[in-house]
Formats: sequence, structure tokens, C-alpha cells
Amino acid sequence: MPYLPERPPSYSRAALDTALGLLALAGYILAIVGLAAVITYTVIRIFPTERNPKKPDNPDKPTTNGDGEGQGRLFRRAKRGTA
Repeated sequence: MPYLPERPPSYSRAALDTALGLLALAGYILAIVGLAAVITYTVIRIFPTERNPKKPDNPDKPTTNGDGEGQGRLFRRAKRGTA
């Protein structure tokens, strides 16, 4: 039987597979987050919002006259001068 020299210690293949798997997982997460950022940026550039939104002609809430009427409050303010 011929003489075979001992192998020098080498990396554990299981440990290397684990490390490469973790790097691949981190790369996958970064790719998904980056893709979401690019899509969001693109949509905002294509469909920008108005800087000064238009005010409706007829407001939903009635105007206030200070007595609390017409505002749908549970507890209305008492009118001044009443007991």
C-alpha cells in the first residue's frame, strides 16, 4: 500500500454552506427591498400628487356660528347668558 500524506486541515463544508446560505439570504432580502424602493420611486415620478390640493366648493361640514349647532357633537356648548 503506497504512503498517502495526511491532508492538511481544511474548511468545514457544512460551515461554508451555512455561511454562503446566509449571504444568499441577505442578498435576496436586499434585492426585494431595493426592488420595492425602485417601484415606489417610479410610481411617484409617474403619478405625482398636487402640491396645493383644490378645496371643494361645498364643504362637508356646515359653517360654525359659535353656538355648536349643526356640528353633530355629543355635548354641545352652552349659549352664553343662559343659566
